[in-house]
Amino acid sequence: MNNRERMLAAIRHKEPDRIPIDAICIENMDAVGKLLQVPANDVLRQLDIDGRSVAAWKYTGVLPVRDGKTLSPWGTEDGNDYGSAHFYPLATASTVSEVEGYRWPDPASYDFDELLKSLQNWNGEYALRGPYWVSAPLFCTTCNLIGMEEALCKMLVEPEVFEACVEKVFSFSYSYVENFVEAVGDKLDILYLADDFASQRGLMMDPELWRKFLKPRYEKLFSIGRRRGLPIWFHSCGDITPVLPDLIEIGMNVWETVQLHTLPMTPAELKRKHGRDLAFFGAVSTQSLPYKTPGEVADEVRRSIDALAEGGGYICGPDHHIKPDVPAENVIALFETARQYRKPGYTRN
Repeated sequence: MNNRERMLAAIRHKEPDRIPIDAICIENMDAVGKLLQVPANDVLRQLDIDGRSVAAWKYTGVLPVRDGKTLSPWGTEDGNDYGSAHFYPLATASTVSEVEGYRWPDPASYDFDELLKSLQNWNGEYALRGPYWVSAPLFCTTCNLIGMEEALCKMLVEPEVFEACVEKVFSFSYSYVENFVEAVGDKLDILYLADDFASQRGLMMDPELWRKFLKPRYEKLFSIGRRRGLPIWFHSCGDITPVLPDLIEIGMNVWETVQLHTLPMTPAELKRKHGRDLAFFGAVSTQSLPYKTPGEVADEVRRSIDALAEGGGYICGPDHHIKPDVPAENVIALFETARQYRKPGYTRN
């Protein structure tokens, strides 16, 4: 199998020729490349990573400016993380009209030319998934606009203001994703979306509030891919098990990222309860990755595969970004172990 075939087989709960491997982001590419004796931009190929994340990132519209500083298309500080910035443009909004009158980004103002040129070089070899974060995670983007604490408060005491903001983010997302899938066409293998609404201890909100404000909008976003026969790969960190059946109901096929250490069930229970409906991505803890030996990393990889891979339905990889403090030897041990592991029922022999 090539990389694309292997990934799609696992998602369809078929046995691939080996366990597919992937990564959200490897932030120490230079160190890994040095150890592999290849340039940093060749690390993914050298590790034989099966997937590639694609999106049109370049915004061609006019960017807002505040105090002489160019902001993101959303009018937020570039790089702020889920409401952790110092400036939230809609933090004081108290009416729906204030939200609707905000300067929202134009989903048509993204340049697909560079993306389409890069796709020509891959010749159907890799599993292409997108558009991930550019499609504006509904809850995360709302927190970036309002502030996380304020957003959670508005959800309860000013629900009409909170919902107006979520709806504007959704409208952008829906249009952008439609534009994306139309532009990429049959080169796209997986619709890759994301939102974070949980911590390692559970949801940040009551499940009924999640079902009211977020679930119907996720369903509409998922439908864009489902109409085209694309599997839906959804990133959501932490313990989202209270709404995992809801996400399955509306069409999620792959759950990223499975952080086993956050879940109120064993890996075997997760596979038994949801493995018929979902393929799992992740399961190798990035929180402990800096502190283990390569041998300990290899052991964790094999345990994750043993728990989740039988009958297909598992893509092995780190359960979040591989950060710069992770030894390059551990990165290589993770992916080499997954590539080399063979066991009847997990892979074709």
